[in-house]
Amino acid sequence: LCWRDWRAGELTLLLASLVIAVGTVTTITLFVDRLERALVAESATFLAADRVIQTSTAIDQAVLDEARKLGLRQSTTLNFLSMVFAEDRAQFSSVKAVDSAYPLRGQLIAGDEPFQRGAPTTQGPAPGELWLESRLYPSLNISLNELVDVGVASFPATRVLIKEPDRGGGFTNAGPRVLMHLEDVTATEVVKPGSRITWRYLFAGTDDQLAAFETWVKPRLAPGSRFFGVKEGTQGIGKALDRAERFLLLGSLLGVVLAGVAIALAARRYSLRHYDHVAILKTLGVTPRRIDLIFLTIFVLLGSLATGLGACIGYLMQWGVTGILAPWIPVNLPAPGIKPLALGLVTGFVCLLAFALPPLLRLRSIAPMRVIRRLIDNTDGSASLQTTTWGMAVAGIIGLMWWYSEDLLLTLMIFSGATVSLTLLAGIAWLLLGSGRLVGMQAGSAWRLALAGMQRRGHENTMQMLVFGLAIMLLLILYLVRVSLISEWQGQIPENAPNHFAINISPTEVADIQQLFQDNQVATQPLYPMIRGRVASVNGEATGRRDDEPDQDDQEDQEGLLEDDDDERPRSGSTRNLTFSASLPDDNIVVAGEWWGEDYSGPPLVSLEKEMAEDNRMVVGDTLVFDIQGRELTARVASIRTVAWDNLQPNFFIIFSPGALVDFPSTFMTSFHLDASQKLFLNELLNKHPTMTVIEVDALIEQIKRIITQVTLAVELVLLLVLASGGLVLLASIQASMDERLRQHAIIRTLGAGRKLVLSSLTVEFCILGVFAGVLAVLGAEVTVYALETQVFELEHSLNPQLWLLGPALGMVLIGLLGVLATRRVVTVPPASVLR
Repeated sequence: LCWRDWRAGELTLLLASLVIAVGTVTTITLFVDRLERALVAESATFLAADRVIQTSTAIDQAVLDEARKLGLRQSTTLNFLSMVFAEDRAQFSSVKAVDSAYPLRGQLIAGDEPFQRGAPTTQGPAPGELWLESRLYPSLNISLNELVDVGVASFPATRVLIKEPDRGGGFTNAGPRVLMHLEDVTATEVVKPGSRITWRYLFAGTDDQLAAFETWVKPRLAPGSRFFGVKEGTQGIGKALDRAERFLLLGSLLGVVLAGVAIALAARRYSLRHYDHVAILKTLGVTPRRIDLIFLTIFVLLGSLATGLGACIGYLMQWGVTGILAPWIPVNLPAPGIKPLALGLVTGFVCLLAFALPPLLRLRSIAPMRVIRRLIDNTDGSASLQTTTWGMAVAGIIGLMWWYSEDLLLTLMIFSGATVSLTLLAGIAWLLLGSGRLVGMQAGSAWRLALAGMQRRGHENTMQMLVFGLAIMLLLILYLVRVSLISEWQGQIPENAPNHFAINISPTEVADIQQLFQDNQVATQPLYPMIRGRVASVNGEATGRRDDEPDQDDQEDQEGLLEDDDDERPRSGSTRNLTFSASLPDDNIVVAGEWWGEDYSGPPLVSLEKEMAEDNRMVVGDTLVFDIQGRELTARVASIRTVAWDNLQPNFFIIFSPGALVDFPSTFMTSFHLDASQKLFLNELLNKHPTMTVIEVDALIEQIKRIITQVTLAVELVLLLVLASGGLVLLASIQASMDERLRQHAIIRTLGAGRKLVLSSLTVEFCILGVFAGVLAVLGAEVTVYALETQVFELEHSLNPQLWLLGPALGMVLIGLLGVLATRRVVTVPPASVLR
């Protein structure tokens, strides 16, 4: 039977659908896997490693020994703040001591002249040497190889540090960088018990090695230590990578769904064409169980051939795609892994069982009486059998989607959204088809013929419209999410965003610094006062009892600088940077309570950041007692607000009303933007105000922009691959109705209709189906995208009114064109051969 079906062409569409489905899915998963691993590896340069342990005290040697046993490469760095001296000049600097293995990821770039382009180097300074950032040379008035004092030790400045891969924000990175060897720290006598230092232990290796190490080390870390990768260590990059990964998974997931729909359509057509065959077999005594065995054997044989062939095609296609797109891919892709290939093979069999099994098992219930009366339907059908087969199909769909996405919420959201949408859209589709009856009675010949055919095939056209609508809906979902993500990424770092932070500005320096910025035409943010303090009690309850951990300073408090990237929740009793402001800062939105007026002069009020308030059970109206510089201050919570931590502007968890902190001495901070051509301005700024600290984040911003460019490209490429799957579904749906169209139009042509009339009616029919499918797709896409953006991707949702024009237009053009091209056989096959 299998050989006869193959020779007769019965298996061609099903085999092609399965091969293309497995090939498309394998191509997407292989390419996405390589691209994702490349992006993570590229992003690891932000840490100079794959994983980092950060702590304020040296870790146990047993941790390093375990990492060595697992085969991980290691490096150690130590950060601290110190004054450095050269004869009669001094400069507050951020000192970083590294060992000979640093960096494990990324490039360390050094040069021989300040403010010149450097070259990559394999390791940092040798023992007994210092590398200084360019602006330290004029600031200290020294030349290359002159001595610089760090603590009680003197070292020659042998090279110029141009770039280090893991330079970030935070107080331990404040000031110009001094790079030295880890062995020389003891000689400086700067690091003593109680010093504010940061140890960072770097590790690099394979995913399996890192996973095993993470499982072993996390339970053994001391309190206050952090174990993290690039996603946790740099929140801006972590969010971009996380959202890109979710999008790539979404693309693979939709590719699976589209491929499954194509297989289901092809299997349904195959099963319909075998109704008569099965009826004859039953009259000859073949049992339903044997019919199941016959067709299951055929499908297992077919599945083995198709999945193997599809996986090979997918493997070759991803190499072709990579080769074609190589000029536009700014990262080196690693070799393909085995897991995506195995995923493609398993997908083939699961798709075959989940999508092809339900129509296949219907063959066992064909009535033998069909041999005499061909119009008879499945009168022997069993409700329990149908429930079982469709249950298996649903389980297979959900299982595949969950396996691909590794995200149960994303899987359930897509599945339930599609199920509800299809149920509602089926009724709407039936109404839309019914509305064409009145129009068809008054239309011209081609229109009347098209609309009459649509009415006659009402059930089939409703299903076809749903399939068209589902395919277009999934493509629109991917397109809309892609637009939202790219807009979010591009808006994350706007043009001329602040790329430097100035802190430790005394009140007497504020006016001079503002004038200096103005004279040099430097765009700056407002200067904010900054005072260290903590919440001592909430409504009379001490914060130590409310928090899970004892009150303590955050290990590396970046609040007010780049963003709060601590992986733990903001504790109510932690010591924080406090400020006061009359106006609401940019990108802060009040979500509860009210912001005080510009001229407020009443009792102290305070505004809290939303996550801090929620995590610590604080609400509007609570009374907080603050411990500031050993004195207490009572304030009432006036508002809760959201904060855009990634807008590169000064941000705070806690803001007081004007005048609330006037009795407490404070320093000021601000952020400003400098072009590369303006970098020498820093020397003038620091020479005139040597006690202030400048934190440079321009290199970090450039790295973030590069990563965003790469993940944007990945999103675009996946969208193109999924479009190919959508085209497959449309073709399979059209082919599924080809037999009936051939018979009907053969009769029409026998009665005298010309080719032009038939082609015109086909064009009208597919264009109408396309318009209706486009309307359904837009309706379903708007609902599903709202859920995805708000619940999965954490984006702001906005309606897309342009879709109500784009969707129907896209459906009309795409389905109209594909439909006419795919059904040209209707006018080329002689009517006599069809009728026979």
